[in-house]
Amino acid sequence: MSRPIVVVGAGNAAGYLVRALVAADPALGAKTLVLGAEDVAPYERPALTKAFLHEQTPPRLPGFHTCVGGGFDRQTPEWYAESGVELKLNSTVTSADFKAKTVTTAGGESFAYETLVVATGCGVIRLPESIGGGLRGVHYVRNNSDALALTEAMSKAKKCVVIGGGYIGLEVAASCATRGLNPEIIMMEPHCMARLWNGDIAKYYEALYEAKGARFHRESKVKRILADDATGAARGVELESGVVIDCDLVVVGIGATAPLPFAGLDAPEGRLGGVKVDSRFRASGADIAPGSVYAVGDIAAFPLKMTNEIVRMEHVKHARDSATLVGNLIAGKTDAEYDYTPFFYSRVFEHPGTERAVSWVFHGLQRGEIITVGDFNPKLAAFWVENSKCVGVMLESGAPEQNSALAAATRSGKSIDVDALRAAASADDAIALIL
Repeated sequence: MSRPIVVVGAGNAAGYLVRALVAADPALGAKTLVLGAEDVAPYERPALTKAFLHEQTPPRLPGFHTCVGGGFDRQTPEWYAESGVELKLNSTVTSADFKAKTVTTAGGESFAYETLVVATGCGVIRLPESIGGGLRGVHYVRNNSDALALTEAMSKAKKCVVIGGGYIGLEVAASCATRGLNPEIIMMEPHCMARLWNGDIAKYYEALYEAKGARFHRESKVKRILADDATGAARGVELESGVVIDCDLVVVGIGATAPLPFAGLDAPEGRLGGVKVDSRFRASGADIAPGSVYAVGDIAAFPLKMTNEIVRMEHVKHARDSATLVGNLIAGKTDAEYDYTPFFYSRVFEHPGTERAVSWVFHGLQRGEIITVGDFNPKLAAFWVENSKCVGVMLESGAPEQNSALAAATRSGKSIDVDALRAAASADDAIALIL
């Protein structure tokens, strides 16, 4: 079977790519095939560790199919059919022949292409089987079925351990806390969100979690997950320090893995992972015809224009933006290079009836000195300052117009009075110095 455009993967990036193709030229829908490993159409994956886990009125598909998160029509399976796009689910692509321009699925089906887009995303890092990483009661969150299984387990659990203090760990722990599971959060780092925050920022969030029944085990490492002799299910976690934490639910959120999805694709240097692409997300390899293969989203290792460094970005905004650009490139609507400002965000404790939702955003680069301003009641602002320029900013509970303006300010590298910033009495006063 042949369609000119074949998309491998059916996550966020695939949905936005197809939306861009159809928006640019409706005739391209009938020329596009999407091969997805899951049994559901592309959806907004960040929901899985946020509202999806709420005990009351949790969202379920089709409510968060792409591209509703970007403010567009929800792309249900019916949308793909109406647009002429063939959507083949439960189809895991296992190999690609770039010389013959074909991809093959685990079921033995082969599909020819003229243009291939790799949108497979990342996988999750799993704990070794030898220390209990595969026991019943141990959960990982990568896809819709994972999140459904976790929700069911949370509804029956009495006590929870969360391994990992990053995005996934904190988002899952928040939902566990609101269910009264008093999560024990195990992390090897000295504070939560250590890849982005310093201790001065993290202390506010950790105090909030602790007030809701969570407990942090800092600079701790898991020795093994203990199994119940009778059931074989997880019954506790033993730390290398010898401490044993009893539980009947373990959630592991220790990071993502981005191996090269197919042999024959060029990889970036070092340990970055993913697929090496240029500024228009074109992949390369010995048998790849120029411009015939693209890689988008989490899996793409691309040149960040702001710094001229090769990076990977594991975030929904990048998935949306990179896929949209490539869709327009394939459609011939643009020849632009990718020009992206790093962006991260999280939302927790926004369940029905909560006294306070926690919502922070980050724009820019993580370089230089970090200056924190505000009392977290509710606002908190942090500024990454390098050579007297604001190159990155994080804002908790900020207004949308503030977030937009700060993103522009960090991108321009505006010079600031560092002493005045340190002396600012409130987050709003500090923001005024940047804008």
